[in-house]
Amino acid sequence: MRYAVKANKTNGGRKIVKAYCLGENSEMERQLIQEGAIRKHADGHYELFSLEAKDGQGQTAQPGDYFKIDTLDGKHYPYPNDRKFFQENHLHLSGDEYEQISRPRGIWQAGDDMGEEIQFLIDTGKLTLHPETPDRYFRAVTDTSLSAAEDATVVFFGIDRDDQGKITDISFNFVARPQFERDYLYCKENGELL
Repeated sequence: MRYAVKANKTNGGRKIVKAYCLGENSEMERQLIQEGAIRKHADGHYELFSLEAKDGQGQTAQPGDYFKIDTLDGKHYPYPNDRKFFQENHLHLSGDEYEQISRPRGIWQAGDDMGEEIQFLIDTGKLTLHPETPDRYFRAVTDTSLSAAEDATVVFFGIDRDDQGKITDISFNFVARPQFERDYLYCKENGELL
């Protein structure tokens, strides 16, 4: 498996991000609800329409989860971070600014050898590959349907294993090529940059 670490290439490696907590009625949350980039449902859960959201389905999030925003051609694309994951991987600086704690993450790109992680996702139906449609090559089936182009990267955020080392679950997401090139550096498993 190959690895990458998220880092700001022009800020001494520090990755400063803006993030917002869902349900706190921040100005940004209200703005994105008005724009239709976030949808709040009657039962209290949210749908966030990230770059990878397809077919009118957003990514599901709960009050207390956080969201960050990608901007493309002046349009906002929020994406959720589970509250626990966010708090374990970010340091609050002030207001809506956080420093992201960079950790090496396993990655997979089309053309890489088929490792046990990708095979697990395929075998469990969480990921399908579609070479016949390069703009939707990767398709994830979780609580929503997400897809990404063939040049995107699968980033593994957590790999759970049982006592024998067998994979039992994987949390992952797609990162579009422009965002990957902007935000990630290739590294070794220990975080040493290549």
